[in-house]
Amino acid sequence: MDKATINYRQHQITDHEIVFHDLLETGMNMDKHIISGTAFQRPDHNFQPLLRLVKKGSVVYDLGSYIGTFAIPMAIEGMEVYAFEGFPDNYERCKKNTEPYNVTNFQVAVSNENYTVDSKFNNCMDNEYEVRTIKYVRLDDFVKDNNLPDPTLVKMDIEGMETLALHGMTNLLENVRPIWSMGYHFKFYSTVEGYPGWIDVKDGGFDFKKFSELGYLIFDEFGRRVPPQILDIRGGEFTFIPKEKIKAK
Repeated sequence: MDKATINYRQHQITDHEIVFHDLLETGMNMDKHIISGTAFQRPDHNFQPLLRLVKKGSVVYDLGSYIGTFAIPMAIEGMEVYAFEGFPDNYERCKKNTEPYNVTNFQVAVSNENYTVDSKFNNCMDNEYEVRTIKYVRLDDFVKDNNLPDPTLVKMDIEGMETLALHGMTNLLENVRPIWSMGYHFKFYSTVEGYPGWIDVKDGGFDFKKFSELGYLIFDEFGRRVPPQILDIRGGEFTFIPKEKIKAK
């Protein structure tokens, strides 16, 4: 589908129309919700709870930006947004969609190492997962090398790769200490050749109890505070907030 217009109405913004281009009509993705006009009615695209935690002008990293359904609303709400998308086709769509909103786009995927590989990628499309050149980066290194400002909020939705990528974000986790909004893909073992997906702790994956050990409080998709043990049971949408930022509020 060439394009579709959808109304965004959240937080302090009313009736802002967003145009999304080059939409897919098949696949496990947000495109069909954009076409139907329901994208911003979904629980995982209700941004009001997050927006209450950050001030206008805050720096936001969108890791796994797909085609901009998180980056664009954050920019509309007055945030300084940096979007990271590793799959070249989706990067081009995201860049086109976000062009009116002064979003900075990077064609990189986040991981625990810096490397470039010709590989298949979990791209949210309904296809045979064609091989593309994918650039993986350690986010701590990429931020330093590109002199990016530290984020106040990091959104991460990378289909299980969070179990590797967080190993490359130690400085962010321990020193910068942003708020994290995460699509947590618990035991999402990817069937896409070349795309790691979920990595168990015993196999070197990130131990999500680290968030609790570092003094982050964990909230579920309904805004309820939950114990760290829930991360051993299920996936879902979780927010990790440093204790000192709760106190500041």
